[in-house]
Amino acid sequence: MKTINSIIKITALALSLSANCVQADAWLNGDENAIWQMSPGVYKEGNSWYVIFHAAAGDSNVSIYGDFTQGESGAIPLTKTPDGHFWWFKGTDQSFAQVPQHGDEYRFKLTRDGQEMTFQDPAARWVSNSELGSGMSKIYLSDAYQWQSTGWQRPVQEQLNIYQVHPLRFTDRNSGTPFQQVTEELDGDGTNDYINNLNVTALELLPVNEFAGDLSWGYNPSFFYAVESSYGGPDQLKKLVDTAHQNGIAVILDLEFNHVASGDNILWTVDNTTYMDGDTVWGPLYNFNDPVAKHFLIQNVLYLAQEFKIDGFRFDHTNTIHNPNSGFVTQPGDGGGWDLLREMYGKTKQQDSAIWFTGEELPDWWGITSDDTGTVVEGTSHAPMDSQWVDTFHDNFKAVLTGGSLDLLWSVFGHFGDGWQDATVYTESHDEVGNTDDRIAKRARDGKGWEMNQISLAGTVLARGTPMAFMGQEGGETRQFHIDWWDDRLDLSDYETNAGRKKVLAWYSALNAIRAKNPTAFASGDSYIHHIHDANGVAAFSRNAGEYVIVMNFKGNTYQNYDIGVTGNYAEIANTSWTQFNLGGVPSATRGEGVAAQISNVHIPAYGAVVLQRVDPVSSSTSIDFTCQNGTTVWGQNVYVVGNQPEIGNWNAANAVKLDASAYPTWTGTISDFPANTNVQWKCIKRDVGAVEWQSGANNSVNTPASGSVSSVGQF
Repeated sequence: MKTINSIIKITALALSLSANCVQADAWLNGDENAIWQMSPGVYKEGNSWYVIFHAAAGDSNVSIYGDFTQGESGAIPLTKTPDGHFWWFKGTDQSFAQVPQHGDEYRFKLTRDGQEMTFQDPAARWVSNSELGSGMSKIYLSDAYQWQSTGWQRPVQEQLNIYQVHPLRFTDRNSGTPFQQVTEELDGDGTNDYINNLNVTALELLPVNEFAGDLSWGYNPSFFYAVESSYGGPDQLKKLVDTAHQNGIAVILDLEFNHVASGDNILWTVDNTTYMDGDTVWGPLYNFNDPVAKHFLIQNVLYLAQEFKIDGFRFDHTNTIHNPNSGFVTQPGDGGGWDLLREMYGKTKQQDSAIWFTGEELPDWWGITSDDTGTVVEGTSHAPMDSQWVDTFHDNFKAVLTGGSLDLLWSVFGHFGDGWQDATVYTESHDEVGNTDDRIAKRARDGKGWEMNQISLAGTVLARGTPMAFMGQEGGETRQFHIDWWDDRLDLSDYETNAGRKKVLAWYSALNAIRAKNPTAFASGDSYIHHIHDANGVAAFSRNAGEYVIVMNFKGNTYQNYDIGVTGNYAEIANTSWTQFNLGGVPSATRGEGVAAQISNVHIPAYGAVVLQRVDPVSSSTSIDFTCQNGTTVWGQNVYVVGNQPEIGNWNAANAVKLDASAYPTWTGTISDFPANTNVQWKCIKRDVGAVEWQSGANNSVNTPASGSVSSVGQF
């Protein structure tokens, strides 16, 4: 046995060494299109291993080496495609000196300008770190993690209510890596379930691509396919997503494609002329017009969606991608960004139409979310984003919250784009409270920070479109979200226990619960402004044809019986003057929680908000007096009525309703709560001894009245 094993090892090594001869140019699988349908990088699909790498023009002798080749001495040469775009290798487990294992390290080796050089894999799924000289790429096996949320289906956009989080700076009250700490807050295990208790339906993570160092917002990606090692790496990201899905929470990833990193820039090092084209204020502009560079980004999105079951993506500053004249472009490239985005959108929708795209398109330009561009790309004429961050909503609403005229709200609570889905609305984001020191709780009008937080959340969560809040807004956070090199964390325990903060938090959770009960109405229902009065500080808008009314008071007067131009039968479903939300002894201004009343005016608390829901008249219910004649029975047998309504068992004899035998052999009984104006089909049955005996012949039939009772008779 020892001899046989030795022969096998020697043979495998010999095969590897013999492969070091020069390879003739060839297409992967003999098909010039095959490689373009596959992702770059090193990975296993089925029984086959694939290695796909792009090298600069003029590079030669490209090979891969690592733990599985017994180092550089056993490096496996790659074959160049005839068009020179890629180098590739395809093999099986037996193609290597030892079978590649999860976590095995590797690098690429090539000759450039007469010198031998080594590189990390630009499309590595996993890296030891981003350092280009000493860092190692690592083999990532997809099935190393076993998913538990196997029944998860991506939600439709109407269901999305987003909470934006930075993985590292969210919390430090749990043990483990940043991913593990976030996971603990959404696992619903009864301990530290902060995210579960928010009642949000989607978690948006700031970029998790591998970046230089350990402290960053994440908008400086070094390795687009790899998951940041200091956060916990790819398997811990899968665990976070898996746990979120098990608890009904979708996961959205933020992607940075408009520029590449200035530090640890693997794409620049491997081939800057292919991957870079121009410059921005943040770093080199990506080359959107090069086929290899386009392939790299499109396959990146497809990989992240499939490998990590990501539900949606937010794209950073899309205007810089498709607009060569963007104010953030310092040296224009040769364009191609629009075509890239459209191809990416179409191919991703072919993978799953429910994968959601939203763009940071600033300033607002609704062409990015147009329903019909007039041309079809990858099977769709839709513009490349489903939704976009609405600058108009944020800027004008926040201006009012910090002291501006309420007249600015006319542009906030209307409609945007060519459909409800175009708008992602927010009053805080990482940029808006990070690039400047502008937390609402810090900059609020009249020093009423937490009160303005409550108003901002009411206006955002219940607005038309897709709402988003940035971490800390729900707890009245005042600290700036400093850029990159900071490592301050939110004090979630203080949010939950501080006398004031916990009321802001409870308000946010309550608003989310209201939206969750009727997500389609809030997402797509119309939005109509009924009242704006700057001097009084009052604004009111309704949702879904008046089903919901949201009233906001930005000033210190308490109003009883204030006319906002709405009448009808309404009940208050949230009010900041209620005890559980009241921040400072604000006088009560309420008709009572859940109390329905015919109104022509509303009570409005100072520096607060009221949410009302229309209560439609309850449909009248009726009763039927049933009689079953000739109901002779044996000892222990009884007569029942069964029929086509749930009140009488839905034709299930086991759920039939027993009648009274006081007038035996006539059996009688009155059954209530039938819907009005409804036809009821029914029969008498005998039960409880032997087989069920049914009344013969046609069903008895009776129509219930608009109200009151009706009689119906049947007989055996």
